[in-house]
Amino acid sequence: MNKKTFNETILTMWDDIDVSEAWTAYRESMDTIEFGTDQDVEVLEMLLTLDDEQRLLWRTALSEKGFEMTPLQVDQYISIVEIALCNE
Repeated sequence: MNKKTFNETILTMWDDIDVSEAWTAYRESMDTIEFGTDQDVEVLEMLLTLDDEQRLLWRTALSEKGFEMTPLQVDQYISIVEIALCNE
């Protein structure tokens, strides 16, 4: 998916998103899908199945490793991963 199409797609899902950061996350997700291990891809797929409580636990684990995300950013990131997985 090219950048213009991605931006149009993500903006239909989230009107309050930094499209530049979203594009970077998308490209990183695509790189993981293309060059990562099967386990890396399974982790991305697993993100799509997390319920609210599991997303909070995942967000907390990320925070403990120095990666702070708001609940909205977690939801947006999972949407980006979903787009990447659908376009592999």
